[in-house]
Amino acid sequence: MEDVQKTLIRNQRRVQYAVSEYILGEVNLQIATGPKPSLSIMAKNIGFLVKNVPFAAQKAEAHFQKAMEVFKEIGMKGYLGQVYLSLGLLYKSRKKTTRARQCILEAINIFQECAAEAHLKQANETLDSLA
Repeated sequence: MEDVQKTLIRNQRRVQYAVSEYILGEVNLQIATGPKPSLSIMAKNIGFLVKNVPFAAQKAEAHFQKAMEVFKEIGMKGYLGQVYLSLGLLYKSRKKTTRARQCILEAINIFQECAAEAHLKQANETLDSLA
């Protein structure tokens, strides 16, 4: 994916680059917050897990920040809202409630502007779960 990202940057494919950053953020979010794998899966993938799990939350945040920066620059609000929501979920999982609330409220504002009802509902439910 990193090689693909370099090509996207070189070819000025900013939308695709931002989407790739969002996807990498989501992958790392799942690694950081997802269910624990079974012992057999852990044994088969011990190298990957040792290398990636301890830093997954930090990587997710960094990828989300890069994605947000590009989506803001090119004005893709729908995707920007999704990134804010995902970052809010990351902060929620890390018990950073104030930061989670800020990101989720920003996502809600964006989804309202875009009339993205399904995403708006999810964001509101996530916000309610913080209380």
